Amino acid sequence: MKTLTKLFGFRAAKHSLPTEIFAGFSTFIVMAYILALAPKTFVGVGGEADPFPTEALFTATAIVSMISTFIMAFYAKLPIAVAPGVGLLYFISGTVCTTMGYSWHFALTAIFLEGVLFMILSFSGLRTLIVECIPISLRSAIGVGVGFFLASLGLKSAGMTEPSSAIISLANIVTEPEKQLFAVCLILSGVLIILKVRGAIFFSIVATTIIGIPMGLTHIDSIAQMPASPMPLFCEMEWSSEIFSIDMLVCVVSILFLDMFDTIGTVMGVMSDSISRANGHVPRMSRILRADAISSLLSGVFGTSTCTSYLESATGVAEGGRTGVTSAVTALCFLIAIFLSPLFLAIPSVVTGAVLLIVSVRMFSAIKHINLSDPVEAIPSVLVILVMAIIGSISDGIVVGVITYAVFNFTSDMKKERLRRKSGKIFEQ
Repeated sequence: MKTLTKLFGFRAAKHSLPTEIFAGFSTFIVMAYILALAPKTFVGVGGEADPFPTEALFTATAIVSMISTFIMAFYAKLPIAVAPGVGLLYFISGTVCTTMGYSWHFALTAIFLEGVLFMILSFSGLRTLIVECIPISLRSAIGVGVGFFLASLGLKSAGMTEPSSAIISLANIVTEPEKQLFAVCLILSGVLIILKVRGAIFFSIVATTIIGIPMGLTHIDSIAQMPASPMPLFCEMEWSSEIFSIDMLVCVVSILFLDMFDTIGTVMGVMSDSISRANGHVPRMSRILRADAISSLLSGVFGTSTCTSYLESATGVAEGGRTGVTSAVTALCFLIAIFLSPLFLAIPSVVTGAVLLIVSVRMFSAIKHINLSDPVEAIPSVLVILVMAIIGSISDGIVVGVITYAVFNFTSDMKKERLRRKSGKIFEQ
């Protein structure tokens, strides 16, 4: 136990090892989709002349996720998992490689340079300063907005947010297998949590995945397979004169912007309970940002899209994970998944979606920390929640909130200064 305390911040008197292990498994299960999504996203990139090695990307994604999450577990000692970000995944494949027409080698160079810049900002303390400048109401609003965003992802997995279908989606539960399994997982998870069953989320995922077999939703063709080599992507950056181009600068800054604000939003959402107990400050925030920055740098080296802290880490926290042991277990799962990928990827998306909906509930409690009586804080906070919930962008929500808060706060200060001067003149008279 002393070793666990030293390495991962685990304390036997305060934490439960079985709970931390269950939490780590649960986090991995709901984020394992990235292993299948990443290769699919890059299919066709590079064309016939220089095709992107998608088979190597599966292995590279698992490796960089494992290493990055281990760094978070050991350095930050918190239950936050790290893997290539989904939004950044589509930005690289869709915008940089397809719309802008650059090679995937150019994209990996941009990812690497962003990692270097990210590390400079993180280790200099500038990123932490940016986070600390966000008021408590706005931080709480970010947590609530992330909760709505997470809930929307869960509902989307069951097709309950599709146009013209949302109104009748509940009625369709009796006829559509996907919605039936979604409902079963949702109810089972809630019941086990109410009964305070240790590993409630983990057991509900396993149970509903098995139930999905006769329903035709869980498909297990094999259990194990040998992974493809990650070497076709290792250090495949393109060091040419294009690294000094305006397009490269735009790519690096865009990735930096998305990475930074996604990470801030994710951490504030996942650690919302800790924020309220620590007077508005996330514990070990500087270490979280530094671990995330190192992961961003590793992404370019291993050939994946930029790594970021994962919103699905909230699943492990909801399960009771509080230390780096949870992240260490998640990292080990990524290692095992390299060889047992068919088994992990067999989990139906509606199952993980139902879990995300359950997990989102705990984030809504942060709304009590928003100062709704003061329009300077209330309006930006509500805008943060609405943008994240409706538009579906964590980074956009944070930007809108910060900008409107800055404008309103400046206006309020100007008003106070004007009143102060006016009262001063009256006093002189």
